[in-house]
Amino acid sequence: MVNRKKWAIGYAVLCMLYFAASVFIPHDRLESRGLEGIGKPSLKLKTEEITNDTELKFEYAADEQALNQISFYFTDNGHVFTQGEIRIEAYDSRTGELLSAQTHELVNLKTEAFWGVSFEEEPEGRILDLVITGRELKEGPSVWLNTESRTQGNTYENGVFIENNLIYNAIYRTQVHYVKNPFLTTLMLLILGGMFFLVSGKQAEGQTAERTERRGKALGEKFMEFCRKYRQWIGMGFLLFLAAVIFFYVYDGQIRKAMNSTHRVIVMRDNGKLLPVTEETRELVQHYTTEEETLVGLGIRMDLSEDFRAEGVIRAAVRDLASEELLCETEIPAASLLDGQYMGLIFNQAQSGIKGHTYEIRLEFSEELLDSGLSVIVTPEGYYEENTLFINGEESASRLSMNAHTYFNIFLKKYFFVMFLFFEAMSAGFYYLAFIRRCRVEKVFLFTILCLGVIYNFILVPYMTPDEKYHIDMSYRHSNTLLGIEQIGENKCLKRADDAGIEFTSEPSLTNYKNIYDSLFSLVKDGRLIEAEATANTEAPMILYLPAVLGMTLARILHLGTVPMLLLARWCSLLFFACMVYLGMKKLPFGKMTLFLLAVLPMNLQQCTSFSYDAVITGTILLYSCYCIALAYNEEPVKPKDILVMGILGIVFIYGKSGIYLPMCLLALLIPAKKFGSRRTRAICMAGLFALPVLSFLNKNTVAVNYIATTTEATATVGSSTTAGYTIGYFLQQPLELVRILANTVSDKTAFYLESLAGQKMGWVEIEISEVIPMLFLFLLILSVLKTREEPFYVEKWHKWWIAFICLACTGIILAGMLLTWTPKDYISIEGVQGRYFIPFMLAFSLTGRNSRLMYEKPVDRGLMYAGFIGQLLTIMYLIKAVLIL
Repeated sequence: MVNRKKWAIGYAVLCMLYFAASVFIPHDRLESRGLEGIGKPSLKLKTEEITNDTELKFEYAADEQALNQISFYFTDNGHVFTQGEIRIEAYDSRTGELLSAQTHELVNLKTEAFWGVSFEEEPEGRILDLVITGRELKEGPSVWLNTESRTQGNTYENGVFIENNLIYNAIYRTQVHYVKNPFLTTLMLLILGGMFFLVSGKQAEGQTAERTERRGKALGEKFMEFCRKYRQWIGMGFLLFLAAVIFFYVYDGQIRKAMNSTHRVIVMRDNGKLLPVTEETRELVQHYTTEEETLVGLGIRMDLSEDFRAEGVIRAAVRDLASEELLCETEIPAASLLDGQYMGLIFNQAQSGIKGHTYEIRLEFSEELLDSGLSVIVTPEGYYEENTLFINGEESASRLSMNAHTYFNIFLKKYFFVMFLFFEAMSAGFYYLAFIRRCRVEKVFLFTILCLGVIYNFILVPYMTPDEKYHIDMSYRHSNTLLGIEQIGENKCLKRADDAGIEFTSEPSLTNYKNIYDSLFSLVKDGRLIEAEATANTEAPMILYLPAVLGMTLARILHLGTVPMLLLARWCSLLFFACMVYLGMKKLPFGKMTLFLLAVLPMNLQQCTSFSYDAVITGTILLYSCYCIALAYNEEPVKPKDILVMGILGIVFIYGKSGIYLPMCLLALLIPAKKFGSRRTRAICMAGLFALPVLSFLNKNTVAVNYIATTTEATATVGSSTTAGYTIGYFLQQPLELVRILANTVSDKTAFYLESLAGQKMGWVEIEISEVIPMLFLFLLILSVLKTREEPFYVEKWHKWWIAFICLACTGIILAGMLLTWTPKDYISIEGVQGRYFIPFMLAFSLTGRNSRLMYEKPVDRGLMYAGFIGQLLTIMYLIKAVLIL
């Protein structure tokens, strides 16, 4: 074979693509639970024989995963069965809905067997009642009991609780990413291909073979020439295609589902009063006069008693009395009702401009539902008098508890389609700058992080990051100061009427995205300053919020609406952080890729694209670290402006988070005396660089330090609660207790710290994304620490020890602060610490990993940059899936 080297390389690339695709695509895996400690010697106890008069009931709380099937371990008790059957039924414990049922013929029972039920619609997180009964049985089988361990669930035999649970096997369907099998398959393919290409060089020569080789050579050369000529554009096309595939996957799996949901508002509230469905309440007619401009449906709230029989149907119809138009007519099976939820009556067509219209909602209950335990929830008497309820033709003083479906969430299609187009443009720009123009790392970084910030701004919207309501109120107060508006005291703030009326939730909500969609380009409508509630004023200095304050103030001067004001202020915070890192990256002699990856960590992006002062604190510390590293390892001498900038940075980063990063000012001791010209000059500058942060710390945090130092066991509390906390005196008396808590913290919390450093639980720790994301970014960070063989910059051993001491000191202060102010007494580990607190000193810590044993032969910065960008693409995919879970 001619050009077999080129063909072999192409084959190897295909094998690598197969491996990557096999690892990336998730696979279903069935996991078994409930058989803990079970073996033949443990089969000692079993239930009574199951006959016609026996009912076994097993209450089981399914895990938050898809339950595929559940079965029980039956034994024939030595009988030979010629007739009879075992019936196993699974019900939803709350609603009584029959989820699955299966009948097993006893003639098929051969000594012992697992029998159970499978689920077509696999329940997740539900509490199940599994009922086992016998038919046509005078003597029957039994179910083995678990005498070895206490498993999940409760067992009842004819209503009597049994201490030992049934032996059961619950099969859950989970999605996993396989690595071992694809790796071995790829390895076998590579070996097979290698042998083929090795032997292919021994082909016999001949005229036909020669023509074939010439033709193959020509085609191969043309193909390789084409790939070489356009390889960069092919790479960009692949990246754009990958982004499109991932966004289509999210659209098809999550966005489309969210689009088909409706926005609901409660229009007639209840206090839990019930109207049982009986012969006297068989027909209900509710008149409702709308206050909404648009409607796509209405809902009636239902209650199901514990003994509710899910049989029969509800015939429902909705009619517009003004136009006599029949909007909805349907039959709703009783089995589909949910306890305490609204029964939806969706219209055939959306209604608009209908404010003031009166609708008639008619409900007729079938014979089976009378006295079945079904009730309709109604309002207290005397409320909502403009609406009328008729029960079997007679007017009632109560009203049905109702909600209104005001619109379908179709806007999500445009919302995320525009986001997709923006991401495609960002991907093209990233690839063009990084691989076609081959710009410097810092320029690629600035473009990438600012574009990613725009996307994060529209996924993790205002109020969704930790404590953002507090930070927004503080920024608003400082913005008022810049605009000359007076402060009005604690828990109050003067705000524009539009700003005071905006409604965002801290948890993921489609209403948040609707607010963004409707008001993105809005101007303020009511700019009157009114007194509004705000979080307590703790006098956090303006410098910590300055970027967000300037963005908010600019938006108010331009009379922008609330939504653009919030988004602009958040993006200004990110812009400040990006500029700090950009300036630091320009100065760094090495480690630029480590800084790049640290800056684009999902957790860091979330915090910096918000009103949190993390953008200022992390940005200034990273820039300070870059100055120290550059002055320590570059050849240029220290300039006056360098000392001035470092002094200012040292003052700024002390003002946030109670000064926990004070030890970072000691990083300047890495700078050798020769860079200052003399030891005396160095000593004076070092003293000044240390004194400035210390004085700032004393100026800002004296009260907090004094409180911690003087708190006694009688006065120690956790935060603002009354829960008792730890004190310094307690640990001075019991030092081993401190060792125990620290050991437990390291053992229990290390994995959480690593995950929350990179970002696995976003928002208020309730937006969970795949664990693959933090693993990927942490792995890339480790790879970025290693140097190339040609790099002349080496970190001396004592430098590593000094850096480790500084990082350990910062960690100790963080843990001690949370131990003494946030951890309730008698807790065995420190609470309240998150991995994001460690991000500011991770760049300095990365220097300890540089060595002369593990090195790269060639620079890999572009590859790491590309991998980090792909990681962000996957992060955005998981974020969209997480925030749109309904």
